[in-house]
Amino acid sequence: MATQKSTGRPIVYRTLQDECVWSQAGVIKPVKCINAFDCLGCSFDRKVQRDFQVREQVKGDSSLSHTPPRLRMLVKDLKCRHMLSGRVAYKLCAHGYNCVKCPYDQMIEDTATVPALSPPAFEYVSGFTLAQNYYYLRGHTWARVEYGGRVRVGLDDFALRLFGPQDRIDLPALGDTVCQNRPGAVLNRGRHQAPSRSPVDGKVVAINPQIGRQAEIANKAPYNEGWLMVIQPTNLRKNLKNLFFGEESLAWMDDEAGRLSRKLSDTAGYAMAAAGGEVISDIYGSVPGLDWNEMAESFL
Repeated sequence: MATQKSTGRPIVYRTLQDECVWSQAGVIKPVKCINAFDCLGCSFDRKVQRDFQVREQVKGDSSLSHTPPRLRMLVKDLKCRHMLSGRVAYKLCAHGYNCVKCPYDQMIEDTATVPALSPPAFEYVSGFTLAQNYYYLRGHTWARVEYGGRVRVGLDDFALRLFGPQDRIDLPALGDTVCQNRPGAVLNRGRHQAPSRSPVDGKVVAINPQIGRQAEIANKAPYNEGWLMVIQPTNLRKNLKNLFFGEESLAWMDDEAGRLSRKLSDTAGYAMAAAGGEVISDIYGSVPGLDWNEMAESFL
């Protein structure tokens, strides 16, 4: 797993390169992307365009509704920003980098809510799995920063093994606003409920329809098909500083496993042991006398 500590610069899941598209175009010196290739919402992108803005502007209109002609001349063949970022192999721009009006750009943005089907690589920590290059909230939700700046969210293996298969997982509605460290999804098992916390601030732009039909999919594939929602973040770089990433997430998970083991021993006289390298899949359902509310308060 990457050793980088969580920083304000998003680590985008499975991108071919992390250099700003303007660097790739040869307009500016090499610099890393700071906004997960969400160019339309990037303050640095606006700065580059302002720096090259021609003096002659439409009277009374100071908005950046199109890329300045002098800047367009510097970009050879007007390569699409998705080509420059490595998202697509070949595509030339037909709209003068006026991406907001480009149907191809909209198509790319729309497909960004569809998850990659290939599973991520894993690390095993004290019997639990962690997906590589994911961010983790202390309350055991994960965040995967994806191309275009959106964030896919789910529950980690620890939470799903601790609380076991759910009867239902309640998700926010499309368009709802969620906040970091505030309730997002809600786990439901029998008469018990446990709210999980959102790892980032933003607006819900997609929810996993499979979770509504079969909540146990989250337990079977927590880091892939079992994702919960996609969020358009509003404070991504700030939020990421509060999440675990890389080696620090490994150390955190090891501490959490130790804390859980001590709680199980103290409250139920149960010794947690990994069977075949993994912890049992339903701790709550397997340990008599375990207090649901106490576990929810302690770990979520």
